[in-house]
Amino acid sequence: MNNEIEHLVATIDAHPEPLHADYTAEVRALVRIGLPALPAVLPLLMAEAELTRLRAQRVLEGVTRAWAAEHAAAAPQRAWEALWQAHGAYDWRAPAAARAAAAARWQAWLAGRGGAP
Repeated sequence: MNNEIEHLVATIDAHPEPLHADYTAEVRALVRIGLPALPAVLPLLMAEAELTRLRAQRVLEGVTRAWAAEHAAAAPQRAWEALWQAHGAYDWRAPAAARAAAAARWQAWLAGRGGAP
């Protein structure tokens, strides 16, 4: 993991936006980085703090939406929705077992793209 990603993940909760607590400057930067950020972000899907999990979900959503838009021949929103559902429809408020199952599915998906930790 590069130093920038490591720093952004470590400080993901540091700068919440005033009107959108689920977004921070770090979340937006990690989304811009894309797939290379996900190996460091995916463990946060199981974080103790709910806001940390929500912010990690926002990164996962943003990165996978961009990926779907690049790889879908048509209807990128539908392609992303299908991808999201196929990988457990992660929900930061779900019970730990459901979150863990979805996180594992995303780890496997990422590994299939050559981005596993």
